[in-house]
Amino acid sequence: MLAAILAGGENTRFPAPKAFIEIGGIKIIEKALSVLKGIFGEVVISTNEPERYFYLGVPLIGDVYNVRGPMTGIFSVFSATGAPEVFTVACDMPFINPELIKALTKKKKTGFDAVIPVWKGSPEPLFAFYSANCAPKMERRILQCRTRQCRTGLQDFLSEIDVLYMDEDEVGAIDPGGRSFMNINTPEDLKRAAK
Repeated sequence: MLAAILAGGENTRFPAPKAFIEIGGIKIIEKALSVLKGIFGEVVISTNEPERYFYLGVPLIGDVYNVRGPMTGIFSVFSATGAPEVFTVACDMPFINPELIKALTKKKKTGFDAVIPVWKGSPEPLFAFYSANCAPKMERRILQCRTRQCRTGLQDFLSEIDVLYMDEDEVGAIDPGGRSFMNINTPEDLKRAAK
């Protein structure tokens, strides 16, 4: 199985690259890599700034199309690897729970395009499994957005694919407080995470 850390964000709300923020003395990207290597046979990083990540010693995959966003990153991982499925996580999530990832792994079933946990009433598409069945639909959406104004957000995309949602109660039993889904977008988020 393959996991991908999505590190292609534009960092507009935080004054430094979020993947390299330290929480508890360890960089977020290094902690994520350690957790994912304990579960998956291969881990890659989706990034358009490979020079920042060379030292981590894992494959680095740039965007196939010049349309920014996590959907382009995920599609590019499918294009580069030919993987039948990919687990994705954002590079600014400092508290990913390996037990929650394993529980999602057990929920994968043939016929679903994605397996996504729900927290606080909303899907968490940046902490999810995607099947290669999604790739053509992602590419179509990305190409449409090259020629006209449209959205490449994953939340909007979920209505176009067949998703198995992991129930919020089940998520909470494994990850009380939903810490896996916390991300660092602002300096205030960092202060909250440090606590």
